[in-house]
Amino acid sequence: MNKKLIIGASALAALSFGGGVYYGRCHFYSQGLPHIASSFERAANQGSSDIQAIAGVLRAEELGCTYCPDKAHAYWRQAAEKKTPSTLYLEGYACEMGLGTPRDYIKARQIYKQAAQKNHPPALRQLGYMYFYGRGVPENRAQGQQFLHQAAAHGDLPSKTFLANLSHAK
Repeated sequence: MNKKLIIGASALAALSFGGGVYYGRCHFYSQGLPHIASSFERAANQGSSDIQAIAGVLRAEELGCTYCPDKAHAYWRQAAEKKTPSTLYLEGYACEMGLGTPRDYIKARQIYKQAAQKNHPPALRQLGYMYFYGRGVPENRAQGQQFLHQAAAHGDLPSKTFLANLSHAK
């Protein structure tokens, strides 16, 4: 089995459940978040887009390592080159929020649209918010709600909650 996959799966499970984890025939006992974060960073430098995406999240959320939006964005930018919906979403999010890069709503929208074409719920949600609130585009609440409904149809809980709160406010 791929060593990076074992490290990644074990680290994700440790992040989710805390403590030791059994994965297949490989035992992994958590040494704490710093150990997990450094394992992810070592694996990310070998080029796996999934691992790069997670390493970026660890940097952006200050999980086991120092907060470094520049490093998080660098991982996400590398990962987005593979054009998977989740890695595109992270790159779009960095552009929208200005994490490690200047805030650029137009670029964020373009990147989110690439992920949304593959029905990625968080990208659909963020597009919905951008149109609903007029961030980088003229405010268009109907268009925003369309994206939010698409995200909700694909199981996105924040979109469902947002739409439910909208209908209660009427």
